[in-house]
Amino acid sequence: MIYLDTSAFLKLYIRENGSERVQSIVVAQRQPLPVADFLHVEFLNALRLKVFWGELDSATVEHLIALFDDRVYRGQYVHVPADRVRLLKDFRSLSVHTQSIGCRSLDILHVASALQLEAQTFVTFDERQRELASRAGLAVS
Repeated sequence: MIYLDTSAFLKLYIRENGSERVQSIVVAQRQPLPVADFLHVEFLNALRLKVFWGELDSATVEHLIALFDDRVYRGQYVHVPADRVRLLKDFRSLSVHTQSIGCRSLDILHVASALQLEAQTFVTFDERQRELASRAGLAVS
């Protein structure tokens, strides 16, 4: 199983550097893509921030959100309920790396979720998150 953080997940919807690589990784998996609650939330907000920054218009964002909802409906994505006790435990142990890497809270939650899912590969375009996932023992792409 692969786990995409938000920087990688956005590349499934917005054509930018790395989009083709993410698409090929996802297609090769042949399993529904796991989507944690906070990935869903961060994805929606990232799209809407692109309107604020003038990178996308509202109609395009609403179309992309409808596409996301359709993929959920068709089973391409699977909602991943978190074991909150384990997530918090993993968060606490991973957060010690914030002192040396400078991780954001959501970066740590993504890595903790990937650990919980026993993901084989963690896909990110964020260097700090890449380092954290690597320190957590995940293969990083």
